[in-house]
Amino acid sequence: MPDQPAEPPQMRAQPFTMEHWGLTLPDVDATPETASGPLDEQEQRLLAEAHRAIDNARTARWMLGYSLEVVRRRRLYRGDGTRTWEQYLQQEHDGLSTSAADRLQKTWRLAQAVQKELGRPLPESHLHQLQPYAERTSNEVAARDYAKLYWAHQTRGVRLVARQIQQRVTKAVAAAKGVSDPVARSQAVSAAWTAGPEAVMPLQRTEAQREHAVAPSRSTDPVDAALRLLDSARQAVENATEDKASRRTRRGEDAQRQQDAIRRIGRILSKVKVEADADTVDDDGVVDAELVEG
Repeated sequence: MPDQPAEPPQMRAQPFTMEHWGLTLPDVDATPETASGPLDEQEQRLLAEAHRAIDNARTARWMLGYSLEVVRRRRLYRGDGTRTWEQYLQQEHDGLSTSAADRLQKTWRLAQAVQKELGRPLPESHLHQLQPYAERTSNEVAARDYAKLYWAHQTRGVRLVARQIQQRVTKAVAAAKGVSDPVARSQAVSAAWTAGPEAVMPLQRTEAQREHAVAPSRSTDPVDAALRLLDSARQAVENATEDKASRRTRRGEDAQRQQDAIRRIGRILSKVKVEADADTVDDDGVVDAELVEG
């Protein structure tokens, strides 16, 4: 009996391809002579198609988180019945770590809510900074407030950047410290967000203003550079301690170990001395270097 031909491997459903877009490359590049002035109707259509590709990529990011949650919760990863979740991520998602998969599953609802509210997906960096605010209010509240902030910047002709979101979220989250009631805590966070400035980026300066502008001085002292790093580290630790998901899974001994490490670092820093040869800052010519609480 002749050998039966081997069955071809099962193909996965194919992703979106370029055939879904009407974007085409020109035979000859446009020049200032052949393309000038406002975009015509065809050029506007082509630009819109290019923007679709960007938005599709950002949308696909949160759809990946949604898909991972479906596979995990329905245990579709098991394959023949023996494959684990970790093995599935290794084999089917090019070694995606479980922590990265968890982050995608944690944030997709917020990303979807923003896209519905805003009419377009938000950048990954914005999503990362906005997540703590959503955790203390709701995905819907965070999406609504983000959209207001985004359009306020658009109206003023300035770009909203992740750093601005991080600063606003930090102040809003700080307003909830010490508030035990969940409803009151959410209201305090939302009120602190609303109290912030709408658009904090400056308007474009004229050429004359740029010529006369003086660049702000930034200390080259390595101690100042180290203190800036310490302040960033302090902020990162504070944000990490506010992570509710981690707190729920953290064991008591782990929390104690982490608390002891933080206190040990504080004791070490309190003993650091900064010498000043040029200008005496006290009788001994030294001053304590401390990590200032923000």
